[in-house]
Amino acid sequence: MMASEFAAFVLRGALFAGLAVLLLLRARRLLRRRLGAALAYQAWLLVPCVLIAAMLPASPAPRLLHIEALDAAQALAVQATPGVASQQANLLLLAWACGALAMALRFVLGHHAFLRRAGRLARSGEVYIGAAGIGPASVGLLRPRIVVPPDFAQRYAPAEQALIIAHERTHIARRDALANLLAALLQCAFWFNPLVHLGARAFRQDQELACDAAVMRRHPGQRRSYAEALLKSHTGAHAAGLHCHWQSPHPTKERIMSLSHTPPGTARRLAGRCILALLAAGAIGATLSVRAELPAQGPVYAIAMQLDEGGKRSTPRVLARAGETFAVATDAWRLEMTVRQAETPGQVWLKGALYKGKEQVGAPTLLARVGEAATVKVGEGIGAFAVSMTVSPQS
Repeated sequence: MMASEFAAFVLRGALFAGLAVLLLLRARRLLRRRLGAALAYQAWLLVPCVLIAAMLPASPAPRLLHIEALDAAQALAVQATPGVASQQANLLLLAWACGALAMALRFVLGHHAFLRRAGRLARSGEVYIGAAGIGPASVGLLRPRIVVPPDFAQRYAPAEQALIIAHERTHIARRDALANLLAALLQCAFWFNPLVHLGARAFRQDQELACDAAVMRRHPGQRRSYAEALLKSHTGAHAAGLHCHWQSPHPTKERIMSLSHTPPGTARRLAGRCILALLAAGAIGATLSVRAELPAQGPVYAIAMQLDEGGKRSTPRVLARAGETFAVATDAWRLEMTVRQAETPGQVWLKGALYKGKEQVGAPTLLARVGEAATVKVGEGIGAFAVSMTVSPQS
């Protein structure tokens, strides 16, 4: 893949990922209130689904959906993924790679800093005891472990300890650390899009609320103990990394208030899954429709002209994409032309219309060699008009 194509690929991915995140940021509280925390968390699968749909090759098929909002999305997609010259694309690619590596380094260093602060872990039953101020947290992708601080048994009552461990076991069972890794990769790939970072933070918040709801569903009589455990962990919270930390930066008040929510019943959970499936299908269909409507990006040409009207000379220069109309005009004459690639390499077709005042006086069609002048001339003497056009590909 050429640098210019890759730059457009990244910009397109950032655009559609940002739109999906924006949709979820607007809908997540409504989804959580109506469908429950678990389904609100699962709704974040919409982002990779839309991203995959946006990365598929553009199809010439007609739109699957016709909604006025898609016209605005199409225009935004065209503006956000313009043709990029090769030199500019190389600079963009270098800037993107530096940003992605810097973001990845930040995550790696943050994770290693957490492990270094945890120190040497000593196993105690099903948990591992780390250094002071570290944990409770679940750490690791292949061999997940629950890490607790040395004062875990003194700070928390036995019922609170069981609930915290149940919380971290839920993270491990759902492979939330892997989900956090995928979110971090998206942040690295689209480091320049603030919506992706806002979405990652909201995703982690919904992850904690969904985990709280799962624990409360299994221990409905332990809401008070769970709330007290959250309050004891309120101070000294660590920023979320790739691990799943009980002391998340999520607002403790909202987590405690969510404990009083009645979990959705079987019928509402089933209806919620149907709604999410329809939402995902609609978002993917809209993405494919916008991609199908994107115009083919033909080559761009630079046209250097020399105008001569009765001895008055000028040298305009325009940039035009293949198939797009460009025009030049004098006091009395107007020439409208399109340039298209010919079947023979190194040649182009120049086709258009020549007007004197409001009257069309000609329809010139020229087969020109790239880099060589092609001339249209009308009349003699004072009223004569001539234009010489030299077409060069714009790289």
